[in-house]
Amino acid sequence: MSVTRSGIIVICLFILVGLPYVASTQTDNGIDPEALIERILTVEQRQGQQIDDVVFDAEYIEGEEKDGEFREKIRFIKKVYVKYFLDTSLFFEDYLEYYKDGQLKSEKDRDKEAKSRKEKKRKRGTKDISYSMLEPFYPEQRQHYEITYQGVTADEIEGYICHHFRVESIEEVDTRINGDYYFEADSFNLVRVDFSPAKLVKKAMFRLKQMAMTIIYGATEEGFWLPREFNIEGKGKAMFFFGVKFAGTEYYRNPIINGGINDELFEVENGD
Repeated sequence: MSVTRSGIIVICLFILVGLPYVASTQTDNGIDPEALIERILTVEQRQGQQIDDVVFDAEYIEGEEKDGEFREKIRFIKKVYVKYFLDTSLFFEDYLEYYKDGQLKSEKDRDKEAKSRKEKKRKRGTKDISYSMLEPFYPEQRQHYEITYQGVTADEIEGYICHHFRVESIEEVDTRINGDYYFEADSFNLVRVDFSPAKLVKKAMFRLKQMAMTIIYGATEEGFWLPREFNIEGKGKAMFFFGVKFAGTEYYRNPIINGGINDELFEVENGD
C-alpha cells in the first residue's frame, strides 16, 4: 500500500502520542477513520446517557442442519434484564419456559437446564448483550487492538450501507475479541458485529476449539439502537473425551426502556 506525505505525517503523529495507527482504504475519498470513530463513540455515549435499563422478551432456539433443513432441538422463552452504569453493566436472564424436541418440559427440568447453561456460559467466557461491543474503540483500550478501516460496504448489511472496521487484538487474551464491525453510514450506529474470542478458553474440564458470534442491532420506535439477534456457534471438548458442538440464535423483542429494575435481581444471579 503506498503512503502519501500527509499519510506519513499522520502515522508519525500516532507514533508520537502512543496510539495505534488505523489503516484506511478510503483515505483518497476523503474519509477519515479517526473522525468516524469519534462520531461512533459520541453516538454511543449520547444513547448511554439516556438509557438506564432495558428488559427484553427473549427466545432462544438451538438446533442443527440436516439434509438442508433446520431441525429445532431446544427452545427457551426468557426475560432478559440489563442495567447500565457509567463503566459497567449488570445482566440477568429469567428462564420461563423450556421446550425439548417440541415438548414443553417441567419447571424442575427447566431450572436444572438453566443452571447448567449459566455455568457453561461462565466456563466458556461467552459474551452477552450487556457487554459493550465498542470497547476496543475506547481510547483506554486502543493500545490493545489493531483497528483497520475497510471502507464503505458495497452491499447492504442488514438493509443498510455501512462503514466496515476490522478489529484484532494485539495479544491473544481470552477477555478480548477479534471481529468485523458494521456501522450505519448515516447515523453511525452499530448494525452488526461478527466476532470471536482473541484466545479460546482452555480449562481442565473444557477446551474450546472454535467459537463464532454475531450480534445484530436495530432501531426502536424511540430511535435507540438495541440488540435484536444474537447468533453463536462453537465446538469444544469436554473432559477430554466427548466432542461438544453448539449453535443457537437468541431473539430480543419488545424492549422496555427505563422501566426500572430492582438491583436484588442481579444479586440472585451472582449467588447462583
